[in-house]
Amino acid sequence: MSMHSEPTDEAASLAAQLAERFSTPFEVWRRTSGDWHHSDAMRPATTEQSAWFDELVDARVAGPQIRQFQQGLSVACVCPGSAGDATLVCGCVELSAEQYAHSLASSCVREHMLASEVAELRELANGYGDRLAESFEELSFFRRLANHVEYCDATRQLSDVAAGVLPSMRQVAGLEGIALVLADQAADGEVGAVALREGDLQASDVQWTQAIASLTRRETGVAVVNLLADHAVGVEQHDLPGVRSFVLTPIRKDGRLFGWLLGVNKQQRGAPTEAGLGSDEIGSVEASLLEAATVLLATHAANVRLVGEKEELVVDAIHTLVGVIEAKDAYTCGHSDRVALLSRRIARELGMPEPTCHEIYLTGLLHDVGKVGVSDDVLLKPGQLTDEEFDQIKRHPECGWRLLQRLKPLRNLLDGVLYHHESLNGGGYPAGLKGEEIPLVARIIAVADAWDAMTSDRPYRSGMPWEKAEGILRRGAGQQWDSAVVDAFFAAAADVHEITRTWKDHLRQILDPLESSPENTPVTFDASEILTHAVTTDLGL
Repeated sequence: MSMHSEPTDEAASLAAQLAERFSTPFEVWRRTSGDWHHSDAMRPATTEQSAWFDELVDARVAGPQIRQFQQGLSVACVCPGSAGDATLVCGCVELSAEQYAHSLASSCVREHMLASEVAELRELANGYGDRLAESFEELSFFRRLANHVEYCDATRQLSDVAAGVLPSMRQVAGLEGIALVLADQAADGEVGAVALREGDLQASDVQWTQAIASLTRRETGVAVVNLLADHAVGVEQHDLPGVRSFVLTPIRKDGRLFGWLLGVNKQQRGAPTEAGLGSDEIGSVEASLLEAATVLLATHAANVRLVGEKEELVVDAIHTLVGVIEAKDAYTCGHSDRVALLSRRIARELGMPEPTCHEIYLTGLLHDVGKVGVSDDVLLKPGQLTDEEFDQIKRHPECGWRLLQRLKPLRNLLDGVLYHHESLNGGGYPAGLKGEEIPLVARIIAVADAWDAMTSDRPYRSGMPWEKAEGILRRGAGQQWDSAVVDAFFAAAADVHEITRTWKDHLRQILDPLESSPENTPVTFDASEILTHAVTTDLGL
């Protein structure tokens, strides 16, 4: 293809259009080496034509130009994009005034139609651009939603997870407001409370819960309500001032309803669409976006429920084991509960996470579970233990470890059960660990265990006064017990007194009342006395 073929093609097209408009031939002229020639026959232009053509091209005149020559009225138009050798279109026009008027009118009409088409195409292109941007935002939201799955561990409540989803959801869906409404699990899925609000919901929480309760009586799936639309005639009128439209999507998994996502009022942007929905009305797109979020929330809520049921099963099993211990040694149950409560309080004082504090509490309940492996003759012996009998008592941490390590849900509790009799100076049992070798949970339980052993009443002796027991713990800090744990224990002294006073009430909450209680059951010997004796002996008291 030559360098002049493209302008020539454009010139030919322009010549054809002008010929059609004026009903007379138009020719393409090209300037080569300073001379003008007809593009087909290479016929040279007249002197007058050549001068006029040069004038038009050199002056870069835009648009059609007219000049009267001897042979008639000539119309010429320089072709845009000409480079080097110039190109233009020219024709001799002989029209009446009526024909000129008709041609001009036709040109005006055509220009108007083209302008209208261009405007429509521009509007369509802008619409496609907006929709493309919205699609990109939706894609980005779904990507964030997928990444948000990592945030959905079972320790987080449904409202915590929703708090990370709703802000971007409101932006992508173009809603004025969005909310998480919880179902009342104790009332078979009845509307509970508005747990989380983002943006402007217009109406109050009470108005919304009433409206949702009314709507869900007859609509259990996704509901889109446009209160101001013509096609909303017959929709129950809700007392929701300022609300034009809303969408309600249930958070449901495996037949259980956990709540709803509520989207309120599409942000106003423009005129109604061809589908009849105003740009400020909520439709299927917004409903689909909310449904995508409810899938994540419903799955998380179901998982939390399953984990909760599993934890309840584990706690029930622990309470059963504690009951077994009590049946063998009545005092041990009360001792285990007090140690559990004190250990949890120490852990909180140390700033440990609440799930860890709960595990420490469970460990405290079971720290002496290995005593079920100690013979009754030794555990309940009324007199002084022999060395062999004391060695049997000292095996209870390992016995408890062997018992619990078979139960997978309780394996997190093993360290506290096995090492709660270890001493910071290495003089403890069963492994003779020192300092930081002893797991922190075991160091915490050791302090709570020692305190309760020293201060609790027995049928055959009264507990030590607070001051004496405090002196023993403080003197043993850094030798037998962890100094930081001892400091945390006394920093929570007020709560320690409260636990000592109310532990029986707590025990009644987790165990069914028994016909006999520790204070009414005669106990001739308590293995916890061994710890008191060992502590006072080690410290030379």
